[in-house]
Amino acid sequence: MTKSEKAIYTLTRQINSGVWRIGDKLPVEDELCKLIGVGRNTLREAVAALEQQGILRRMQGAGTFLCQEFSTLGSEQEKETAKANIHVFCTCYYSHLEADFYGREILHDMSSRLAEQGRRLLVEVLPDAEMIQGKLLSLADELSGGCIFMNGLIPGDRELRFLAGKNIPVALLGRPVGKEPVAYVGNDDAEEVRIAIRHLADHGYRRIGMINGTSAFAGHHLVVDAYREVLGEYGIPFDAHLLGEAEPFRFNDAKNAARTLFEECPDLDALAVSGDRAVLGALEIVRERGKRIPGDIGFFMLGELPWIQELSPVRLAGVRHDLHGMADKLLSMLDGLREKRMTPEDHALLPPVFIPGRSCGCVPPPDRKQQNPHSMQGRY
Repeated sequence: MTKSEKAIYTLTRQINSGVWRIGDKLPVEDELCKLIGVGRNTLREAVAALEQQGILRRMQGAGTFLCQEFSTLGSEQEKETAKANIHVFCTCYYSHLEADFYGREILHDMSSRLAEQGRRLLVEVLPDAEMIQGKLLSLADELSGGCIFMNGLIPGDRELRFLAGKNIPVALLGRPVGKEPVAYVGNDDAEEVRIAIRHLADHGYRRIGMINGTSAFAGHHLVVDAYREVLGEYGIPFDAHLLGEAEPFRFNDAKNAARTLFEECPDLDALAVSGDRAVLGALEIVRERGKRIPGDIGFFMLGELPWIQELSPVRLAGVRHDLHGMADKLLSMLDGLREKRMTPEDHALLPPVFIPGRSCGCVPPPDRKQQNPHSMQGRY
């Protein structure tokens, strides 16, 4: 066995042992060399070989990522099973923490479920939506098991028509944006807002602001309707000035939206915000205004992610998306489409799970995490 073959063998053992999950970034080159005991040239040969097999993916300026679990297709039965493998197309969020956790957890769950069936999840990471068509054309003959689009990578009507013409089942994680019918799984955003506003109202807040995406987002009107509906339940007048718009993953958008809310509504006493970086942007304005949470203002996070809690001054109350349920629904939806038990018009919206915290006056669970030294604690 050559040095390169030994390196490939060692790397695949590390992958199969679960050291890294699908979507994880591998250690830098020097660390990998020490881990498997080879030089740089040998390591590069091994990584290149695994990249050719679709197991690893090198992205210039970003690093090397695990795209799929390693397995060898030998028998005819195994080759037949491969036809039921599922391809996932997603954007890359590896520049920071953003939706990294969200996507990685779903990918890992789907991969585990398929492995139990002798099938594989083949992950295609694309930098943007413009590359979808070319990738689909190059893989068309390998997509019989179906494909999933997630992490903000939503195919257009042209791509959906192409896949339908090839009888390839398709499922989206998130709402579609075009006119072509396509099955999808998503979070019940309207129910998420109902939980948030009811919870804040139950704690005595009456001037409740909300920052939840822009009017361009699919289903935005449903979110606003849910907000108005709950205010009506509590006899709270609706005030359009309390609604702010911001891209869910853009820090500065949320800062501007939150700043406007405070300027136009100085009696604002609670705020519900959707999106990880949007939450941080809104928290920054709360800090600038010298507001204490929850002493001066209640705060509710729509879509909880662990890394946000690490950066928050207090444990945030919020709702968490059912990631495990989404993984299960996506796979069952593809199987249903392939077996003609479901149609592209089908969809599933999963209810969120409430997470208690101190930002609204709730008491968090006893196993509250330790404060991260890099958090914004003390800045409020």
